[in-house]
This record gives sequence, C-alpha cells and structure tokens, in this order.
Amino acid sequence: MDYKAWVVVADSSQARIFGANSRGGSLTELEKLEHPESRMKDQDLKSDRPGRMYSMQGEFRTTAEQTPGRKIEAERFAHKLADHLEKNLHNNRFERLVLVAAPSFLGMLRNSLKDNTRKALSNELDKDLCRVEKPEEIRKRLPEYLW
Repeated sequence: MDYKAWVVVADSSQARIFGANSRGGSLTELEKLEHPESRMKDQDLKSDRPGRMYSMQGEFRTTAEQTPGRKIEAERFAHKLADHLEKNLHNNRFERLVLVAAPSFLGMLRNSLKDNTRKALSNELDKDLCRVEKPEEIRKRLPEYLW
C-alpha cells in the first residue's frame, strides 16, 4: 500500500492526485493528469455540421440538438480518470478515495466510477481547487479529517 488515501482534486480539464497517510495529515502530490480538449472551444472540437433530415412539411431541419463538444470531452476525461483510479485501487496503491472536484465535474466523475472504486470513496467535496498551486494550501481548504 503506497498511501492510505488518495485525494483527487479535479475539474473537466485536469486532475491532481495527492497521497495521504493519515486522516488529518499533509498531502503529497503524486501525479497530474491533463485533458486539454476540455478547454477547447466547441467549434474547434466539432468536425462536421449536424445532420439534417427532410420533414413532412417539405423543409430541412437538424436531426437533434447537439451536445456541446466541451461536455463530451469532460465526460471522456471523467471516464479516463475513473479508469485510472480503478487500476490503481486494484494495484493496492490506496484504499480510500477522496474526491474534490468542481461541482459540474463531480457528478460526471462520480457516475463514471466502477463499483469497487465507489466502495473506496470515503469523502467528496464540491470545490474547485485545481488552480491552487501548493499542496499545503489545498489541505487548508479541506476538512480537518479527510475520512
């Protein structure tokens, strides 16, 4: 076991993973995952216009509302991050998981977790702390006891 817990601080375009060995102890930054596609403009992510179909009234119209490209990329990143966490849990790198994520991303990430990882989830906070540089500053903004 590398760390008792992993604390994941994430938003739709990056995730920083920290290790913690005690409930109230300090954080050690282990790795950073980035997904720059989530920061791109929707027009740069789409390769084609929406499909069209002929309506009964004799007019063309779009086939469906399009999901914004940034949302699709955020969901891809949530799945990628969830898979990464699952693999490391399986390899006994941690036993407890704490998620700290921007509110809009937290739900996506939670829904992407597999059952084993969900069982390891001991705390989650809807805070966007990705832009806070120092691990000790991030730790100050978290509860006294992480789990």
